[in-house]
Amino acid sequence: MPDASGFVRLILLLIIVVSFPSTTANSAEREVKHVAMILFRGETPAEQGFRETLTTSRDFDIKITVFDANQSKDKLKTIIDGLDPSQFDLFYTFGTMASQMAVEKIKDKPIIFNVVQRPVEAMLAKSWESSGNNATGASNLVSMESAFRTLSLVMSIRKLAFIYYEKDPAPKYQKAEVESVRKKFGFKVIDVPVRDMESIPEALKQIVSARVDAVMFPADSFIKANADGIMTVLNQHRIPSVVIIPEMVKENGALIALGPDYQKLGELAGISALAVLKGKKPADIPIKRVENLKISVNLKTADILGINLPIQLLSLSTVIH
Repeated sequence: MPDASGFVRLILLLIIVVSFPSTTANSAEREVKHVAMILFRGETPAEQGFRETLTTSRDFDIKITVFDANQSKDKLKTIIDGLDPSQFDLFYTFGTMASQMAVEKIKDKPIIFNVVQRPVEAMLAKSWESSGNNATGASNLVSMESAFRTLSLVMSIRKLAFIYYEKDPAPKYQKAEVESVRKKFGFKVIDVPVRDMESIPEALKQIVSARVDAVMFPADSFIKANADGIMTVLNQHRIPSVVIIPEMVKENGALIALGPDYQKLGELAGISALAVLKGKKPADIPIKRVENLKISVNLKTADILGINLPIQLLSLSTVIH
């Protein structure tokens, strides 16, 4: 018979032999799934939330391939036209424009769209409860009534400029939301479309000469990509900026953001993606929304503009110094 120490070593060896195949089997059981991520302006916190949610899956080993249009509508179309759907198990799209192109082109694979404010009006879904097709996802729809109620704590708005990229359908839906509360809050909307980068200086001249009380930026990828120059001019003329994309406060110097948490939107889209990969049909998954506004404020910009932000607002906000 082995001595006591030998017996202990024998038991440990048996434990290792029994445990090792089990660990290997569990790893092998994770099914590889290929996801195409179609973007317009690079990765945002929404994609970070999406990625992190997918990595929590115990069922799938997710391989993501990124296709970035780099703010070009033509490149976006080329990307989608050139994709071979058979190479992927699921498609993720960011924004209304990319999602519309994908839904039109890809019919036999599931699509998870994200940051699409009005999916029904954009013809991506028949209803919020069921798309009726191979797509579902998450919406960045913002309650404009809540947004302007919050803004009333900061400033009095009688004249509001709304700047947007005229080739993107999404901002027009957002402008309609603003118009829907215009009478209730007593302000006038000045329409400021831009068609390309060259038209931005003229748009800014229009805003400055109109002596607006604030400028609103929708969730517009083109405007976001050119926000540094736009925000510099607005801050120089002490014109407050109100944005829907939260990172514009930190990255571009906007005064205040009133919109959904993009990280959370990505997580919601990821939850839907995992449900689809497990066999659920996209049409059976309701389109998700972040119910609460994320408020972000830039204290440096507030100081430039001479605006005192109330304590009750700061206590509810992400504050950028």
